[in-house]
Amino acid sequence: MMAYFYSMPARRQRDAAFTLIELLVVIAIIGVLVGLLLPAVQTAREAARRTSCSNNLKQLGLGLHNYESAKGKFPPGFEREYGSATTNDGTSGAGSQGNWAWGAFILPYMEYATVAETLEMTSTTCAEAMANATKAAAMKNRMPGFLCPSDASRPTGLTEIWFADASGTNIGSGWAMSNYVAANHSTDTARNGNGMFFMDSEVKIKDITDGTTKTIALGERVYRMFNNAFTGTDPGNSQTLSGSIRSQAGCVFCVRGTRQQSSWGIRDGLGGMPTGGGINKPSSVISYTESVSARSFCSSNHPGGAQCTMADGSTRFFSESVSLGVMRTLIAIADGQPVSGDY
Repeated sequence: MMAYFYSMPARRQRDAAFTLIELLVVIAIIGVLVGLLLPAVQTAREAARRTSCSNNLKQLGLGLHNYESAKGKFPPGFEREYGSATTNDGTSGAGSQGNWAWGAFILPYMEYATVAETLEMTSTTCAEAMANATKAAAMKNRMPGFLCPSDASRPTGLTEIWFADASGTNIGSGWAMSNYVAANHSTDTARNGNGMFFMDSEVKIKDITDGTTKTIALGERVYRMFNNAFTGTDPGNSQTLSGSIRSQAGCVFCVRGTRQQSSWGIRDGLGGMPTGGGINKPSSVISYTESVSARSFCSSNHPGGAQCTMADGSTRFFSESVSLGVMRTLIAIADGQPVSGDY
């Protein structure tokens, strides 16, 4: 009996594989699908980052209220630890020392109690802490609770704000950065602001007569704003700007003593709404553009706006379309002005 064996013709075997044209079509389809999916993935990631940022602000708000519950008042915007209370304290020596700011005072009421114990703020000035190796090391660790995850422009989480010691010697930068600054004044930053936080402030809840739900306590400030699509030279300081503005965010622990007025000192931990400022502003080259953005809030890399903590501890997202006037009204704690317009 003869056995028959069947084998597939060679040509049929070749037909089972992809042709070059079919392979290119498949690759093109995959590319289109990836292109459609990528924006959705990026949107989902930003939504997660914004939620994380909102949680940071809620925790900071809780820290403020825990401090208020313990002390009967909110922490000072910053303490005056030296010298006179004149408009400008000088530009060297003691005038360059750091002063403890609001972020340092609420550390014991958050998850950073160990850091607060290391700093011994009740018996150590900020300048003394910066001169102490152990304390300085604690102040140079990034603190995620003070960092917005959408601000990847300063990935180290450390500032470029420079301090000097009592002798005027530069002791460098690299202190823990904060993307959140305190509401100081409805216009420019000032020693005696009309917001919740200023020099030696002792604001109590009863002092916020405009209402805690209608008063801003904290707001975002990004290290560098990338959404300003312009090029030009800042007429104030001759800096060449191209598509971004460096606003430097803030410092967790201290403000500089040097010229604790306007662009120096106070802005390291507090903010206001100077002319030309606003949410994610300035969007055009104005006099001292970077200085204005470094004194202002709010700014962020969240699409379309930035987030704030209100005086009642809640968080709120403010659109870029909110007017400067509305933001100024929301910063003042007792101006008696109704909030006009949408926010």
